[in-house]
Amino acid sequence: MYSLVSFYQSLGFKFYYTKIRFNVDTYENEYNQSEYFLSSINKEKNDDKRLIECTIGDIRIDVPVWFGDIETAVSRIMIFGLEPRDTNPLFNIERVGNKVFAAPCGIDRWNEASTVERKPQNKYYRVFKTLIEEPDYFILFSDIVKEYEIISEQNEKGLNDKNARDTFFERAEQSLSFLKEEIKLINPTHIISMGNEAHTFLKQHFNDKNIIRLRHPSNGGESLAKEQIGQIFFGK
Repeated sequence: MYSLVSFYQSLGFKFYYTKIRFNVDTYENEYNQSEYFLSSINKEKNDDKRLIECTIGDIRIDVPVWFGDIETAVSRIMIFGLEPRDTNPLFNIERVGNKVFAAPCGIDRWNEASTVERKPQNKYYRVFKTLIEEPDYFILFSDIVKEYEIISEQNEKGLNDKNARDTFFERAEQSLSFLKEEIKLINPTHIISMGNEAHTFLKQHFNDKNIIRLRHPSNGGESLAKEQIGQIFFGK
């Protein structure tokens, strides 16, 4: 697992994984309690509770997280979204300079008791809940584009989202070398793309891989995505 952590450290974080591990072990009603979540990571005391808010000029980065043991897994599954978002500062884990680090889909906060307003992260939790508890699976959540630019104030966050959407394919091409190394390192048996654009890009560049298009859980897609996961991996 050291090689995986070392690879992702190139994104620029310092305490990201150990901070998550501390939160998971300390706040049972707020953070992901799956026994397979980052189980190989040691916690280090880091009880800094200051809220990290993004401001203009910041870059928000979603650092991949995983469930299970890559060394013993029968199946290695990579699940890709498009890019990060800046939906709620409660999801932010660490700041280094102008870089703010968080987990894809708010995974560290996958907890039905979470106090995050409206619990938007749990729609993803409900879709993947059964899959992440499979002891023989290694499941890594990532984004095709890891960086999200903050170009507007909090009350105009829609401009940030529009910029991300308008420039996705351009930035995805710029991220391709990192993505190739990431996929090579995991050597996945399955790649799941959340949404049409993610599927289009991955099929264009990794057509030799087993790439599965999943209905994106957002915007009313939760039930269908959950049904698809059941059909693909559990035959039901």
